Amino acid sequence: MHKTRSILLCFCSLALLWNLGWPDSAFAIHGGSDREVVPGDVLPKVSKRTVQGDVISIPAEDGITVLLFWATWSPRSKPALQLWEKFRGDYPDQPLTIITVNAERDELSSQELQTINEYITENIPNLAVVQDKGLNLFNTYAVSALPTAFFLDSSGKVLHRYPSFPTSAALDLQEEIEITLGLRQRQTEEETASRGKLDYQPKNNALLYYNMAVQLYKKGFREKAIQRIVIALQKDPEYQDPLRTLEGIFFPSGRTPEGEARLKTLLVENGLDEQVGRIGEGEPILIELPKKIDAKERMRLLMEKNNPSPGTSR
Repeated sequence: MHKTRSILLCFCSLALLWNLGWPDSAFAIHGGSDREVVPGDVLPKVSKRTVQGDVISIPAEDGITVLLFWATWSPRSKPALQLWEKFRGDYPDQPLTIITVNAERDELSSQELQTINEYITENIPNLAVVQDKGLNLFNTYAVSALPTAFFLDSSGKVLHRYPSFPTSAALDLQEEIEITLGLRQRQTEEETASRGKLDYQPKNNALLYYNMAVQLYKKGFREKAIQRIVIALQKDPEYQDPLRTLEGIFFPSGRTPEGEARLKTLLVENGLDEQVGRIGEGEPILIELPKKIDAKERMRLLMEKNNPSPGTSR
């Protein structure tokens, strides 16, 4: 009787949680629940302090605000950040506010925060950066891929959402900026079709698995990285960056019969037989690994950090 009562209490508790709604943090890794933030939605206004120490409003009180979510582990975040850095200089007199949101993880160590700050200094010294503690903004905006950019008006209404960063991003985003600011007219469907798309928008969270794989590979986890690249291909067989990256891993110094045989076996064993015929259709993607620092150079950098030259701030 006591056991039955305990089971009933457990089910009642679960039912209550379901009715009240699970907290957003439960879905932090996957970018929110099944909901999706789309153009037309209105997001609540918030105030945040940037890593530079300024208090800013999201969205800004006037004009257009672009909110760009990114992470250091996302390989496409770096070119996205650099492009928005460029846009900041291209439209200095326009009512355009660019705010970047670092959505690294829900909890960060002091060492990770230092790494992020170094990344910011190197890649986006002139853009406002918000550290998304607890991934609150990440979940509010239901982000499913990094990087993702949201265009907002001053009321918090979403005007445009641009997930990922395909090779067409520079053209697409510049066009959207100028249309939103009223600097040009939107193209007709015929004009858009004639221009064509330069890249592919991944489906079914394939990009998420691909980004995870790249990060694992950079940390030396080759087999785990390959597993996630395979999952990315299974999620979306039309997304070819994972296959090109597998080619880069199996053919690091050029295509060989041995490497090709191993790659074909991997694809067939994972139900990706049709991908075998696509090997060699594009250029292999080589994952850029972090530079290795020898002991002498590490010691020099440590001494420089602890004994800065006169006139420099620590």
